[in-house]
Amino acid sequence: MESGLPLSRFARWNRGLAEAIVATSPAQLADRFAPTARDLLVADSCHIGLYLREGACVTIDGDRPDRWNRQYDRGLFREDPFFQKFTATRDDFLLPLSSFDAFDFEKTSYYRQFYRPSQTIDEITGVFNLSASAAGYVTFFRHAGSPGFIPADLALAEGAGDAVRLVLERLWQLWQAGASITRIGGCGGLSPRENQILDLLMDGGCAKTIARTLAISPGTVRNHIKSVYAKLGVHSQVELLAGGSDKRPF
Repeated sequence: MESGLPLSRFARWNRGLAEAIVATSPAQLADRFAPTARDLLVADSCHIGLYLREGACVTIDGDRPDRWNRQYDRGLFREDPFFQKFTATRDDFLLPLSSFDAFDFEKTSYYRQFYRPSQTIDEITGVFNLSASAAGYVTFFRHAGSPGFIPADLALAEGAGDAVRLVLERLWQLWQAGASITRIGGCGGLSPRENQILDLLMDGGCAKTIARTLAISPGTVRNHIKSVYAKLGVHSQVELLAGGSDKRPF
């Protein structure tokens, strides 16, 4: 950790880590971890979540629910240069926004639709592979009115990397546990085929990959998915993945 880190911030960071590791749900973990992580880097916001290699993103809101997260999870994540780097490599990384070409980034639709309207001016993002199918991520943002991150901030984030990985591993365990309960118990009201498709959706599958797995047409899968969403009271795969226990039949 940075030698000049005030003792009070270091103590809050350690306390937040300890509380996050013993959390019993993804939302509780984020609620305990995000404030101290934000405080550590003097960031305006901090978010954690999961990237799934089948092409889904689950942002776990912490102490500050953010409407921009929902837009991000609904599809904008695919244009995020950090997500694109995740799909291009199996290596862990922790990078500042400055590692990407600023001119090219500002020309992207992601910059126009997410970065600029959310008044984000800088970020540091770490992506840690947790399994063959998923990675956890942590993102520190600074918004309009704040200075950008400096090399000392990146060094501090790098020093905290091992601890962040432990928190994200715990997040993955909790998220998987919730999905496993759904798989084991099934869902009253769903047909056997719909439960099968729910299983694959929870693993990050899309209509095309599910159709290949079950040897049925993508159109049939989409009809089943609509029925699953209607019965569970959700409107998208992201909402299903991020909904936690309030969207699951247990």
